[in-house]
Amino acid sequence: MAQVEKGMLNISLTGQEATNMILKPVFFDEGMEELFDTMLMVNKDQKIAYAGTLENILKSKDGCGFNPDGAFGISQRTISTKQVGIELELCYDEFKDTIYKQLLKKGTAISELQGTTLGNLLSLRAMQGMKKDLIRAAFFGDKTSTDDKNNYTDGMWSVYLPALVADNLIPYINGNSGTPLTAGEGIELLQQVYDNATNFLKATPDSEKCLYVSANVYLQYMQDLENAGVSSTAHFARIQDGAMGLRFRGVEVKPMWEWQAYANEYLGLADANLVLYTTKKNFVLGTDILNPANQMKMWDDDVEEKLFIKSKFYLGFNFKNEEFLTVAY
Repeated sequence: MAQVEKGMLNISLTGQEATNMILKPVFFDEGMEELFDTMLMVNKDQKIAYAGTLENILKSKDGCGFNPDGAFGISQRTISTKQVGIELELCYDEFKDTIYKQLLKKGTAISELQGTTLGNLLSLRAMQGMKKDLIRAAFFGDKTSTDDKNNYTDGMWSVYLPALVADNLIPYINGNSGTPLTAGEGIELLQQVYDNATNFLKATPDSEKCLYVSANVYLQYMQDLENAGVSSTAHFARIQDGAMGLRFRGVEVKPMWEWQAYANEYLGLADANLVLYTTKKNFVLGTDILNPANQMKMWDDDVEEKLFIKSKFYLGFNFKNEEFLTVAY
């Protein structure tokens, strides 16, 4: 059994330190914050509540007395978390005959990746991998699956949305998935989804809504706009860092580049024409990463000549309210 020798790197991060290493780079990444509302300190079942709008509360008032009117609607769902873990090992030997060799330390310290440019790069890739895994699980996870990399939560496209459509609880548009979109069908599909949205969603300000689409829908919509010679700000908008984003009738159209590959892998659905029209922050991640008992461990082992990274925490996913969901697939 390899042991960490005295004086070697052996870092245990708990509480706030673990938060800085895991939570902030992953859960509080700008893209993740736009997509998910993150609940902290969740290590079992937790209720999710959405307080609806109040209306019909003003009335004529004659005489004395108190006669309450109006209903305050609160929808409630439950987010269930399951323990997940990170177990990585990185060996310098995999890089010594590559261009990355110059990023390694020299001599007997060559196996110590922590603190090197290469080690930092690999840590960055680990954080990026975690974010991709979270998005995959949130939209394509299935608790009944035998794949332990994708069965710790149920996802929107794999579980929740098909059940809501089957029960006629949300508007559904046939996106003809399995067939590539052709000229004009990108705009047409978004138009159908937009027009058939729930009244609750239609009444929501455009800045609080988003059309999340698979890559092929996004690219076809872009091509349709280009073919029509459209370049107005009603369809294009400059977003952060000067990147060009697309809008449809004032609503942001956000490409979910991974959806196509995940739909093919987990749903057996090629050419997945997926559109999910909803409010921003309607999706919820639950985690206990702020728990002081949580821990992230990193250590260099001189005998194994590897860098090891290990962490455990609870994770779960759900959505808040089906009244703000309209889909095509």
